[in-house]
Parts: sequence; C-alpha cells; structure tokens
Amino acid sequence: MTLQQLPKIKTVCPRCDARLMQNYVTEPPGCVVCGWENYEHVLPKRQRAQDALMGGLVAQLRYIGFADKLQDITVPIRVERDKSLVGMSTVASCPWDGKPMRIVDRSGRAKTKDERTYRCPARHRIILLNSSSGEWRGWM
Repeated sequence: MTLQQLPKIKTVCPRCDARLMQNYVTEPPGCVVCGWENYEHVLPKRQRAQDALMGGLVAQLRYIGFADKLQDITVPIRVERDKSLVGMSTVASCPWDGKPMRIVDRSGRAKTKDERTYRCPARHRIILLNSSSGEWRGWM
C-alpha cells in the first residue's frame, strides 16, 4: 500500500498575508480582504456509502454433485439490480472461466422451485440448488 502525500492547503493569502476563508467545500478558499482565490485547490473525493445488498459477493457455493474432481470448486454468487425488471437478480460466475452466467429457461423439463439453471457465454451450464427455506445449498 502506498501513501499519497496530500497537497498542503494554503491558509494565508500570498498577496496580502490575510487569512483565507472557505465557506463551502465546493468552492475554492479565498481572501476576504483582497479577493484572491486559490484555484489550485482540489476538491476532496466524495465517499459514497456502500450498499450492503449491492456490495457484491453474497455467497460462495460448493459443488454437491458426484464428480470428485469438482469438490473443491466454488461458484461465487452476487446480487445485481436487474435493469429489465424491477428488483434484484442473482448472478452466478462461471466456475471454469469466471464470466457472469445468465439464467436459462428450463423448457421441456418440469420446473422445480429449488433448481435454477445458469449458462455462461461459452455454453458452460450449472444448476444452483436451494433448500426449502430459500437458502442456497450448492451447485451441480
């Protein structure tokens, strides 16, 4: 981690040696006596509040299938604001290439509430399983 040297804030007017005043953070400091303003003043970056729900990663799901080689692979799940619908949607990351996966329609199969099928752009497909209480159990 590197520390940045903050620029030294001028507190004295270079023209008349009076004290510089600043009423608002968005305006540059200026001299009340002679009218000089410090245009080199850099506005501080605004710290945005991090929304806990939209903060990113929600869960890491383990593989719960029968293949022994996949037992150590986890799938990150995050929540995103859905632009086409009002609300939130869960987005899984592909366990093989890390790209975001989209939920696919389960045409031809009986739709069960506890399974969701996701597919990435490279056509990798996984099924996320959740329990009756709504919590994620794992992926297959």
